[in-house]
Amino acid sequence: MRALLLFAVSLAFAAEPALVEAIRDGNLASLKSLIAAHADVNAPLADGSTPLAWAAYEDDAAAVDLLLAAHAKAAVADEYGDTPLSLACANGNPTIVGKLLAAGADPNAARWNGETPLMLAGRSGNPEVVRQLVAHGAKLDAVEARKGQNALMWAAAEGHAEAVAALLKAGANPNTPSKGGFSPLIFAVSNGDSKTVDALLAAGADVNYAVPAGMNALLISMAARRPQLAEILIAKGADPTAKDRTGSTLLHSAAELGDVEMMKGLLARGLDVNAKTAKSQGGRGGGGNRGGAPGEQTPLMVAARNDHLEMMRALVAAGADPKLKAQDGATLIITAASSGHLDVVQYAHELAPDVTATTDRGQSAVHAALGAPLTSTTPEEICAVIKFLADKGADLAAADGTGRKPIALAPRVDGAADLIKNLLAAK
Repeated sequence: MRALLLFAVSLAFAAEPALVEAIRDGNLASLKSLIAAHADVNAPLADGSTPLAWAAYEDDAAAVDLLLAAHAKAAVADEYGDTPLSLACANGNPTIVGKLLAAGADPNAARWNGETPLMLAGRSGNPEVVRQLVAHGAKLDAVEARKGQNALMWAAAEGHAEAVAALLKAGANPNTPSKGGFSPLIFAVSNGDSKTVDALLAAGADVNYAVPAGMNALLISMAARRPQLAEILIAKGADPTAKDRTGSTLLHSAAELGDVEMMKGLLARGLDVNAKTAKSQGGRGGGGNRGGAPGEQTPLMVAARNDHLEMMRALVAAGADPKLKAQDGATLIITAASSGHLDVVQYAHELAPDVTATTDRGQSAVHAALGAPLTSTTPEEICAVIKFLADKGADLAAADGTGRKPIALAPRVDGAADLIKNLLAAK
C-alpha cells in the first residue's frame, strides 16, 4: 500500500526531484553526480517524502550513506507521518536502521495512526532492528490508535519468535491486552507458531487468559485445528476442562479432528467422555452443524458426524454411551447418517441399531443422509448409506414433521431418487 501511494505521488508530479529519480532507478553514479552538483538532498516531493525516505524505502544502504554524508535530515516525516526510519523498519533492515538512528532519527516518531518504528520492526521480524530501537529509547508500551496493539502483539501475530524474544528481554509485558482484549499469547496462538508461544509462556504470559468473548488460548488453538499448540498449552498449565460459549470441550474438538491420541490424553486428565455441549436456543442438534447449533452433542456424535471411525471406536472403548441422544432427540445413527459416510453408519448401527428412530421433528436417519454436505461426501456414498438403512428396516416412505418424505429431498443427491423409487418398488 505504501509503495503504491509513493509511486502514485511520483507520477502525479512531473517536477519530481532528480535525486529521487536516481534512487528509484538504482543509479548511484547519477546520485553521486547530483550531490556533487549541490542538489538539495532535503528537497521533498509533494507528499513530504524526501530522497532519504526513498533510499530507505528502496532498501538501498549505499544511497543512504551518500545522502547522510551530504547532510540529509534523518528525522523528516512526510504527510502520513512516515520517516526514513519507519520505512527502514518496515523492511527490517538493521544496517539502514542503525545508520538512521546514529544520524538522529526519532525511534518514537509515529505515523498518522500511531504506528511506531518498533511496531513496524515487530511485524517485519528482524530482532536486531528491535534491539537497536530499544537501545535508542523506543517505547515498548506504545500502541497504535485503532486497535490499541503494541509492538509485541504485532510480532506475535506474525509468528516472529526472535523478535518476540527481543521485546520480552527488553521488558515488554506479555499480558497487556489490546482494545479488543487480545493478549500477545492469543495473537501467537492464532498465528500457530509454537516458538512464539513458548517464548511468551516462558516470560510469564497467562496461559488461561480469555478474551471478552470467552475463548482462551487453548480453545482458540483447537478451534484453529492446531492440536500441537494445545498440547504445549496444557503442559504449561492451561485448564483442559475449559469450555467455549457453545459448551464444547477440548474432547469435542479432538473428536472433530479425529485426534485419538489427544482424546486419550484429555481423558487421562479427567474429562468426561460423555460431556454434552450446551442446549441450543432452537433445540436443533443431531444432524446439524456443531458450530451453528450444538444441541447437546457428545464427543461420540461429533466423531460420527465427521466420519472419524477410529475415534468412535476409541471413545466407545473409553466408556462413551452410544444410546445418548442430542437435544432434538437425534440418536447416534441419525447423527452418523448426517455425515453421508457408510463406515460410521455401519458402526453406529452395531452400537445402537434402531433405524426407525426419529428426532423431535420427525427426521429419520434417511432424512439426515439426504441432507449430508456434498462438500465432504459423494452422491454415491450417500446412496450407499440409504441402501444400508433400507436393508436394515428403515422406512423410506416415512414423512418428517413437516410432511416431507425422503423422496422430496432426494433430487439434491444424484441417483438418490431412482434408488428410493426402486427400493420402494421392490418391497
